[in-house]
Amino acid sequence: MDFWLTSLGVTLLIAVICFYPLLFSSKTEQDSNKRNKLNKAFYLNRLKELEDDEQQGLIEDTPQLRTELQQTLLQDIPENEPLQQDHKQYGKIWFISGFLALVILAGLGYMRVGAWQQEAMLEKTYQKLPHFYERLKEEESKPMNEQELQQFAMALRLKLQKEPNNAADWWTLGQAAMNLNDARLAYDSYARAVKLDPENKEYQLSYARILMFSDDQTDKNKGMDLLKGVLRKDHTNLQALGLLAFQYFEAEEYKMAAVTWAMMLRLIPKDDPRVALLEKSIRAARDAQEEKEKANQKK
Repeated sequence: MDFWLTSLGVTLLIAVICFYPLLFSSKTEQDSNKRNKLNKAFYLNRLKELEDDEQQGLIEDTPQLRTELQQTLLQDIPENEPLQQDHKQYGKIWFISGFLALVILAGLGYMRVGAWQQEAMLEKTYQKLPHFYERLKEEESKPMNEQELQQFAMALRLKLQKEPNNAADWWTLGQAAMNLNDARLAYDSYARAVKLDPENKEYQLSYARILMFSDDQTDKNKGMDLLKGVLRKDHTNLQALGLLAFQYFEAEEYKMAAVTWAMMLRLIPKDDPRVALLEKSIRAARDAQEEKEKANQKK
C-alpha cells in the first residue's frame, strides 16, 4: 500500500512539473489581465468626469465623447480576452488527461518490468521450501547443487522474515551459506541460532568453527571460549576436541595440540578410519614442537 501511495505521489509531482503551464496563467496573461483592469478603472473614472462636466455645463456633445471613450477602451482590450477563462478550463482538462496518461504508462511499465515479477519468483521459491527439507534427508547420497542451495537459502531467508525466532532454521541457513562459501551469511546465521538457543552444542560448534577461521583475533578467542564451554559439559565431544586441537596447532601450541589429538585417539575404536589421521597429526605436532625447541635453544 505504501509503495502505491508513494508511486502515485511521485507521478503527481511529475505531472505538476510537466503540465504546470496548463494549470496556471503565464506571466504575459497575468500582465494582460492587470492592464485590462487598469483600463476599465480609467474608463469608469473618465466617464464620471464627463458626467460631472456635463452637469456643470462645461462641455457639449457629451454622447459623442462617451462613444469615443468606449471605442478607446475596446481597442485596448485584446480580442482573445473572452477566451482566457475557457483556456484555463481546457488547461485543467489537459492536466487531468496528462496525469491519467502518466499513471497508466507508469502502471504498464511496472507490470512489464517492475518488482512484482521478482516478488512472484520469491514467492514461488518460498513455496518450494518443503521440497528442500525433503532434499536434506538425502544430502549425503544426493547433495544439492549450487542452484538448489541458493534457492534453499533464499526460501529460508523469506521464512525467517516471518519467523525470526526459529533457531533451527537460522542454523540450517548457516549450513547452506557455508556450502555456498558465503562466510558473512554463515557467521550471522550461526550467531542468531546460538543467541536464540545458547545451550545447543551443535549450534555452538558451528559458530565456533567459523569464528576460529576468522582473521580477527577477538573472533578466534570467542570461538575458543565456545569450544571450552562445550567441553566442560561434554569432555568427550570429538568435534570440539578436533577444533580445539587444530586451533592449538595454528597457534603453535604444539604440545597442547598433540595432547588433544591423543585424547581423541583414546575415545575412538581402534578400527576407526580416523585413527591413521590422528596418529599422523600427533606426530606432526611432536615434530613441530621439537623444531620449535631447537630454534629456541639456538637463540
